[in-house]
Amino acid sequence: MRVTRRFWLTLTAVGSLFVGGVLLDAPLLIVGAVGLTGWLLALQLAFVRAVSRITDGLTVSQSLDRSRVRPDIETKYTLQASVDADGDHMPLSVEATVPLAARLEADPAPTIELDASMQSSSVTVPLMWETVGDHTVPGPTVTVTDRVGLFTQSFTADAGPEITVESPSVGPIHVGQSGKRLLRGVGEHDARGRTGGLSAEEIRKYVPGDALKYVDWKATARLDEAHVRNYEAESSRSVVLLLDHRHTMDDGPPGETKLAHLKPVAAAFRQRAETIRDPLGYLTVDDEGVTDSVVPVARTEAYKSAQHRINDLTAEAETHAVATGATTWTGSIAPPENPTAGTRSPMETTLLAYRDAVGSKRHLPNQPLYNGFQAAPFGIRAADLVVICTDDSNRTELRNTVGLARRNATEVVVFITPTVAFDPDIITDLDAAYERYRDFDQFRRELNEIGSVTAYEVGSPDQISTILAGSPANTEGEHV
Repeated sequence: MRVTRRFWLTLTAVGSLFVGGVLLDAPLLIVGAVGLTGWLLALQLAFVRAVSRITDGLTVSQSLDRSRVRPDIETKYTLQASVDADGDHMPLSVEATVPLAARLEADPAPTIELDASMQSSSVTVPLMWETVGDHTVPGPTVTVTDRVGLFTQSFTADAGPEITVESPSVGPIHVGQSGKRLLRGVGEHDARGRTGGLSAEEIRKYVPGDALKYVDWKATARLDEAHVRNYEAESSRSVVLLLDHRHTMDDGPPGETKLAHLKPVAAAFRQRAETIRDPLGYLTVDDEGVTDSVVPVARTEAYKSAQHRINDLTAEAETHAVATGATTWTGSIAPPENPTAGTRSPMETTLLAYRDAVGSKRHLPNQPLYNGFQAAPFGIRAADLVVICTDDSNRTELRNTVGLARRNATEVVVFITPTVAFDPDIITDLDAAYERYRDFDQFRRELNEIGSVTAYEVGSPDQISTILAGSPANTEGEHV
């Protein structure tokens, strides 16, 4: 219970009467002060009893016109309150609490006012939901005021309904490898740690900072290089989303572009990170360079910021962020001499390209994705998991970027939209489209064969099926 300004003014009057009665030797003033004091105490007792009755007889309900919604889709929110009381009751107000994930078009927050003679009332307002995930409408605040205006008391009613805000989607999305769709949900992972744990998982190379107690000495002696054992751990890991929104990401029909297919993938990782409270950050890049970057943190604001960024991404020019730590380099890049270059296997060529690209801090011309990641803060480059969402329009740059990410991060997952799957003319020559897809899949496999790197294709199931129809075997799963 709280007292109002009117209460303090009344109490001041009581004190003045009492002091005046003493100084002026006026018993009537003292009697008046005592009478007012008794009156205040009686009102306070009556208010406490009335609040107790209202609490027992008050019903507050909240409802939404749907339980599932997409971001920026309007829902109708209804707040209703009723008092089961005989006769009049003390005035009260019920003010809704707008969820952090929602935006209220009206201002201020919806409020119900029930005066002494009103038994029930309701209000309906539109809400726009902005953040993907499962959300609960918080309980509204009920405030009771006595009729004289001396006392107030507030309390929170029960929470309202739950709502699921789904990631915006272009429809069914193919996420898979070599034409086969994934069976596992995008964004899921097992928590892995570099130290501590429950059971041995695998042997890997020693990384500076690893505890010596986890060094596997037998493996170190056998392999002639320091190795440690990974352990399954119950700790969180930092996640960074590297999002490409250059002009090539606008390939495809309106609303079904490469970028539109990759957004739900990125949103799934964001939602997964928020669910298990993994630190989350992101780096966005367009044709001119870095447009935004956030170092991984495990805070509600970071998850909301990431979702807003994913929703707002377009393949149009943006104002660019200032990337710190980048060094410029001009001139041509001459590959290192190697007399066996003509006899290299595709994998050797790939790995040597990674080595050459990540072995220095030079700025590579026409490779904004690589340059942006290289110039990013250490917290972004050294994340436990780097998720790269891009296309195959510049394969050399993507090789370089994956190599750089693998050098710094613990694990790299790459989602690639094959350009051939967004070509509107593929149906005119399915044989050629299939050969282009085979070439893409060979590139994806090369990335996938690198340790701690997993590469997936992302596209429309219909387009992928159409391309696979050009396979000589014409049998899904045997064509590449």
